[in-house]
Amino acid sequence: MATRKTSAAPGPDTSDASGVRPRQEDVMARLRAIDPAFGGRPQRAFDAQAGFDQLAQGLTDADPCIRADAAHQLGVLGDVKAAALLRHALADPDGEVRTSAAVALIQIGDDALFPEVVKALRHSEPRVVIGAAVVLGRLADPRVVPNLVEAFKTQNVEVGAAIAWALGQCGDRAVLPWLVTAVEQGFAVANACEALGRLGDPRAAPALLSSLQSDTPEVRAYAARALGLLAYDEAEAGLKEKVQKNLTTCLKDRSRKVRLCAAIAVYELGDY
Repeated sequence: MATRKTSAAPGPDTSDASGVRPRQEDVMARLRAIDPAFGGRPQRAFDAQAGFDQLAQGLTDADPCIRADAAHQLGVLGDVKAAALLRHALADPDGEVRTSAAVALIQIGDDALFPEVVKALRHSEPRVVIGAAVVLGRLADPRVVPNLVEAFKTQNVEVGAAIAWALGQCGDRAVLPWLVTAVEQGFAVANACEALGRLGDPRAAPALLSSLQSDTPEVRAYAARALGLLAYDEAEAGLKEKVQKNLTTCLKDRSRKVRLCAAIAVYELGDY
């Protein structure tokens, strides 16, 4: 999910006895202690100091997680010498490794691969479209937004979920009507809610508030989390107050994940 806005309004003082206000990182750590699966990210096998030879060796490791991270870090490293190794990794049996290799190749300047990935959004096989959407979402290149919007005109929910995620990663608020419509029509709702949170546009609030009433815990959770990420300005104080009130109700939701997401959203809105 999207990271916290730095412009969140301050809330009442919650300093402990030492006079130190708990940082958001500390709050997140406590929430993860309650539910380790919440907000978790795969551990990186390599740090920022990993060298080319170490990463190249990682591409042949038996563990697909290590291979995927090696590919990712080679993209970050940006060394064109990695191109041949990464092209070989495009045939890896693990999907995450293939995705990381494709992203890395484009990042280091493989100009031929990028249009091929964009073209794959029109493929007849759903899994190919999903793979392309994931790659493009990782790249977060605004040039592909029109292509993603076109691919969003699908009846396949899994494809729609991947496209919605990618649209959120790109961060172009022009796609807001498409995502709101998806939420209102019950299509890939959880992913569309997550994407709306990334966009941060308060015009998404009505659709997200409605989603808090969903029968699906995953939808309620993502809607709650997204509501905490919208950038409310002073003119929207009434809307923000309504959102805070609804999120406070969600703190008693029967789903632990919904309660956790609502707690983070309440914190981010400054009501803590």
